[in-house]
Parts: sequence; structure tokens; C-alpha cells
Amino acid sequence: MTFVFFLIWLVAIAAQLFLASLQISTEAQFFLSAVIILLLILLKQLQDVVFIKMIFIGLCSFIVMRYFVWRTMETIPPIDEPFAFVPGILLYAAELYAILMFFVSIFVVIDPLRREPSEAPFDPQTAPSVDVFVPTYNEEPDILAATLAAAVQMRYPPGKLRVYLLDDGGTEQKLNDTDRGKAQEAARRAEVLKELCASLGAHYLTRTRNVHAKAGNMNAAFERTSGDLIAIFDADHIPTSDFLERTVGYMQKDSNIFLVQTPHFFINPDPLERNLDTFSRMPSENEMFYGVIQRGLDRWNGSFFCGSAAVLRRKCLEEVGGFKGDTITEDAESALELHCRGYRSVYIDRPMISGLQPESFESFIGQRTRWCQGMIQIFLLKNPIFRRGLHFPQRLCYMSSNMFWFFGLVRLMFVIAPMFYVFFGLEVYRATAMEFFSYTLFYLMAAILMQSFLFGKTRWPLVSELYEYIQSFFSVPAILSVLLHPRKPSFKVTAKGETLAKDDFSSLARPFFLMTALLIAAEVITIWRWFALPDTREVLYIVAAWNTFSLLLSLGGLRIVCERKQIRKSPRVIINEPAALIAGDLPPIKAFVLDASIGGAKVLVPQGAITELQLRSMPVYLRTFGDEQWNTLDVRLKVRNVRPDREGLAIGASFNDSSGEAHKAISRLVFASSDRWVAFQSARQRNAPGVMAGLGFFLSICFGAAVAVFRILTRKMDGHEPDYDRAAVRTVESVRFDQHPMSKAA
Repeated sequence: MTFVFFLIWLVAIAAQLFLASLQISTEAQFFLSAVIILLLILLKQLQDVVFIKMIFIGLCSFIVMRYFVWRTMETIPPIDEPFAFVPGILLYAAELYAILMFFVSIFVVIDPLRREPSEAPFDPQTAPSVDVFVPTYNEEPDILAATLAAAVQMRYPPGKLRVYLLDDGGTEQKLNDTDRGKAQEAARRAEVLKELCASLGAHYLTRTRNVHAKAGNMNAAFERTSGDLIAIFDADHIPTSDFLERTVGYMQKDSNIFLVQTPHFFINPDPLERNLDTFSRMPSENEMFYGVIQRGLDRWNGSFFCGSAAVLRRKCLEEVGGFKGDTITEDAESALELHCRGYRSVYIDRPMISGLQPESFESFIGQRTRWCQGMIQIFLLKNPIFRRGLHFPQRLCYMSSNMFWFFGLVRLMFVIAPMFYVFFGLEVYRATAMEFFSYTLFYLMAAILMQSFLFGKTRWPLVSELYEYIQSFFSVPAILSVLLHPRKPSFKVTAKGETLAKDDFSSLARPFFLMTALLIAAEVITIWRWFALPDTREVLYIVAAWNTFSLLLSLGGLRIVCERKQIRKSPRVIINEPAALIAGDLPPIKAFVLDASIGGAKVLVPQGAITELQLRSMPVYLRTFGDEQWNTLDVRLKVRNVRPDREGLAIGASFNDSSGEAHKAISRLVFASSDRWVAFQSARQRNAPGVMAGLGFFLSICFGAAVAVFRILTRKMDGHEPDYDRAAVRTVESVRFDQHPMSKAA
């Protein structure tokens, strides 16, 4: 079936290329493209129909093909004009890359696979043993406590689950550092983590030397453990209680499966989401990858290991010597090796971990740069196009994943291209205004419609372009570095739990200001050329439109590097779970936990149930409710503030209990339910705007840049902390004390 589908795809491409090469007048091209675009707009309303989907993709592809043929034959400057030809051919190469990725991406996601839970039910009677690896280097103990507490509480047959903390911050190399202060700090940290593991029922492991980064850390543990399966969670990736129940069944069903991968879901906004205040209403950057692309890769047995939130088969890893470490993306590299040996992977599209994204723009860029270099390393050192053992669709899948990361070069080329004409009078893109509208404009419209058609629920219009733009300034040097020295990049841990005391410009903001200034200068000169050189106006139509879009994109990037203050170290999750408040000798009081984090909670009790004086003077505990009975553990609270609420008395409190059982109770309360993450993600995806509304949202981002810059420059901030409800995982809106379990019991 896969071969037949692939053959049909190749024949369709060949037929479209033939039709696209037919010569027609510019006016006829304009009319043809306009009709197709109108038809695409109508067909988009029926996108759930498979037959309609094929027609839509075919029509979009035809417009792209027509543009490609025209662009190749008509628009490249002559070679005898080297000052125009060189940048012209570089721009053409960038467009060629974009068109290639367009068609490869369509192939990857043309029929995303959605797996149902009934496909591979978990059988506890034949459950294989599972080792859980939690690699850590410098993460805070409270973050590790939450992850370990959740991991040891995953539902699984007794005696079959062992959880290991792999501490690369407590190696013998670290403990014997020549810097006495660093050695002592490593020793203190190791002691704290050993005690933490003992209190939670986890096992502490370290190694002799810090070699080969995360891959080396996991391989050291791999040699000292023996579980049939290995589940891997990053230090800040907290699993839900049903993680193993929903993944291990595939390993039981088919011994040829080496990997079951699940999405990375995050409970805090990345810098773009935080600075634009979109976290609670717009899908995150990763949802396009995990919600569509990984499912598309899964269709072709090309879904790959993403470093965390996954289960792997030990026997398969043993065949390739454990986790691979020739590149700094050991996850995708290991998956490639095992796919080459004929093993299968599975992707389950259900968020079953909650992780932390980088809080600062600098950390965000550091993480993305590492991903960029690692995937290009794989492309250079272990090129999947020529690797033996992969079938052709798998080669395309890996090629798509690896080559995507060259986008930085292409994105910057698109931004600076019109400046060659504005500043130097070089025509690097030779077309009349009519040709531009007939070919280029409709090509861009088709690309936007296609993106909305395939990714509409997970990516709003032009948001991908904005993400690519803000990364491109830093990914370009990274790309050039790895091209020159493929084995040079080193693994760097991404900082988490960062805070920012006030609104300020990112430390990486300078190139965004410089590019914006350059584009504004180009706009001014374009206006001057319009009046001073009227004979060039036909070219200026194209240049002005192109440069204006680049300026809008640059303004959007400028707004993103205007960082909003980030006071909370631990993100809050909206909970609305029933609980009981225990205060001194008073009877248990009905309560709802409105929101919580690993550090504290907001608890609501009925008006008149208790006074602020009693809360301040008595020991206070929180008792959670679950599994049809009250949990026996009470978590000690430290009351921080008490405020009247329209539905009761709101108590802000921090958790004042560091015992292992307390960590488990907090983990059960906040992170145990995958239904909560599914509901939040679904709510964001239901908000997806249409193309025009999405373009309006993009423009609002760009035009808001001046306000954001002005506010920081003048330092006239009002000091009001952003409402965390707008940047928290929201699932419910109100509480009802008459529906509290204690009321039912009474």
C-alpha cells in the first residue's frame, strides 16, 4: 500500500510539472490562478472530505509548479551581470529550497495517522519490566522531585517498575573538580538528590566522567540496569499516571517496535507566547510538529525519538550499542540507526507529560540552535538519503526533518533580497508588475491556504514565519559553523525556571533593532525613488510590497524581544479539584484547589467557614480527594495571603512540606491527569482563526511593536504583574460547593 501511494504521488508530480510547463500569456495566467484560488477558498470549507483534500492539494501544487517553471525560465538575472546574478541566484536557491520543502512536507503529512487506544491494549499479566531514566545535570531539586514523584506513581504492576535519577552533576569528575567551591557544591547537590531519591523510592545513579553529554549519561545507566523497556523523561518532564498504560501495549503487541513516542506538552509559555500573551488562546509552536507532522511521519514509519516522553526497547538499543552520541541530537540519531535496521516506531498523539519551556529569549534561542546544529549534523554525518535499510518514504521523512533546519539561511535571504534594488539598483528578481501579480502573488496565496488547510488547528497564519525569523539571526552562524566543522558542536543544557524582575529588552535584541532600522531606511529610499525615478515605478511596486512584508515581520520580531517580566519560577496550573482544608482542631472544611504549582496553591473555601486569624494562628493542611476516597496524606501549607472572593475566601499558600509523601501528593494533585492536558490543548485548537482573521492577528502583533518598545524605553511601567490565569493551563471556569464530595458524603 505504501509503495502504491508513493507511486501515485510521483505520477501526480510528473503530470503537474508537464502541465505547469505549458506556455500561456501573462493575462491568461492571472485569470487561471484567480479561478484556482477562488476554488481553493471554497474547497477549504470541505477539508475533512478525503477526495476534496486530494483536489485541494493538487490545485495548490499546480500553482506552485507554475510559479517554479516561470521563476526558473524568466526571472533570473543574466550571468554577464555578476553583481545582480550572484544575489539573484542565491535568492533563487532559497526559493528552490522552499519549494522542495513544500512538496516533501505535503508528502509527509498528506495522510497523518491517528492511533486509537484500542489498537494495542495494555496487558498487566504479561507486563515487561520498565526502567525509567530521568537524566539531570544542573536542574533544581524541586523540579526533579516533581518528576520523580510522578514517575514512581505511574500505574504499573508492582515489582515491574524502577525509577532512576541519572545525575551528571554528581559525577566523580565533578566531585573532584580542581575548583574547591565547585567540588563542594557538586557534593552538596549529590547528597540532596540521594536523600530525595530515597524518600521517593527512586534510585540514584551517577558515573565517573561527564563524556558524551546526555547520551553518555544514559548509556552509563543502560549498562547498569536490566529492564526490558526504558522510559525516558527529561528532568522537567513530569509524566501522567497513565503514561505506561497507554504506551507499553504497543511493545507487547509487536516485538519489532523499538520506540513509542508521545508529545512534549508544556505548562508554561515560550518567550513568544509570553511576550505576545497568546499562551492560553493560540496553539504552541510544538503542536504543529507533535499534532500533525509526527503523525504524518508515523504513517511512513518515520516518527523518531524526541529525547523524552518515550518508551524504547532495550534489546533493540543493545544492537546499536545503546544511545548514539556522534551528534548533539542523540534522540533522532538513535532512531535513524534503528530504523535502518528494519525496526518500527509508533507515535501516540496524546499529551502525557507536562514540561517547562525556556523562559527567556536567550535560553529559547540556545535550545533551538542546539536542535538546528544536531539535525544538520545528522544530515551531514549520517545522511538518511543514502543510508542503507531505509525505504524511500522514510528517506523523505528524515530529509524533511533534517533539511528543515536550514530555514535560517532562507528566511534572512528573503528579508534582505529587496534591499539589493533599493540600495544598489540591482534587479535580482526580474519581473513586471503584472507578472508578479499573476505568478508570485498567487503562489504566496496558495502557500498560505495550504498551510491553513494542513495545519490550521495547530498553527495560525504567518506565525511559522515569525518563529523562523526570530531564530534566523542566530541559526545562520550555527549552520555555517556546523557546515565547516560537523563534529564540533557540543551539547548545552537549556536553562529552566528563570525569572525576570521587570520588562526589558532581551540581551539578544540588537540584531532586531538593526534590521528594523535597515528596513525602515529601505522604505524611505523606496518612496524617494518613486518620486525621483518615475521610470522605475513598475519594479518599485514589487520591491515596496516585498520590503513592507519584511518590515512587518521585523516589527513582529522586535516585539518578541521586548520581554515581559516573569516573577513566578514555577508555572501555575488551573485545577479546580475538590479538597479539604484541615486547620487545627476544626472539622475538615470543604475546599477547592483553584490552581497549583510545585511550590504552592490557591485554595477556595466557603465564606464564613474560617477566619483569617484562624488561618494565621493554626497549623493548616491540605487534604486532596481522589480514587473515590480521601488520600491519607495531608500536605502542610504556609498561608501567604487571604482575600475575599465572589464564591468564598481565597487562600494563597505555599507548600511547607518537603517529605517524599508530600511530593507524591502534590504530583497527584497537579500532574497526574492526562485528561487535563488534552482538554487544554483541545480548547486552544478550537480557537483557530480563518486566514483573514489570522492575518489580522499577525498585523496586530507587528503594529504593537512600537508600543512595546516605547514602554520599555520610557520605563513608565505600571508595576502590575500579568494575570497568571492568562498564562496558565486553563481547563475550568467556576466551582460549586454544593457539588463537593463532602456534601455528597453528608
